[in-house]
Amino acid sequence: MSAEKTSYRPTKFLDGLEGNNHIVLLYDNPKYADLIIARYFLNGLEKGESCVFFTPDSSELVEARLSAQGVDVDSYKKKNSLRFYRIERSDENKLDMLGTLKRIREEATIGMKPPFRFVGRTITDTATIEGMRLGLAVEKTGQDHFEEFDNSQMCYYDISGIEKSKRDEWIRGLLKNHHHVIYAAEPDKAVAFETMLLEDE
Repeated sequence: MSAEKTSYRPTKFLDGLEGNNHIVLLYDNPKYADLIIARYFLNGLEKGESCVFFTPDSSELVEARLSAQGVDVDSYKKKNSLRFYRIERSDENKLDMLGTLKRIREEATIGMKPPFRFVGRTITDTATIEGMRLGLAVEKTGQDHFEEFDNSQMCYYDISGIEKSKRDEWIRGLLKNHHHVIYAAEPDKAVAFETMLLEDE
């Protein structure tokens, strides 16, 4: 299954999104996460947007995964429209969350032209209560100030790796702090929708 040619239901949802959106991608199978992320980037790249993948790891692995999904990584990197930005783990302890998010956004896009499309998250520790608590605080800050950033953003979470004692609570918090959710799973289980549909009247 390639991100360019697929009938996978969540990709159709992605294709229909316009403007800046804050999306949370939940998955338990990296194969489907890679498909969604690649399609999300391809949609932006084909519109002339600048795309940045935030990762705490070496970029080579991520580049290989996107290439396997049909993204011409080398070509887009040469055009300066696709970049891989290393998130330093020390960023996880910053108290000024809004300032840190703005600084990272500025550093990651130096020399690139807007509009911007991002994939990743600032907090990489999702396996502990403290890590998830901090992650949700950052997500809330990002959502509360989303219009100030003037970009699209997809945050991704492997739900099998989220701290287990409060996993349902964490997922509810993630849904509350994003405009849209995509659950990338087997085709018969995959869903995508606007999170506003979950709000109490």
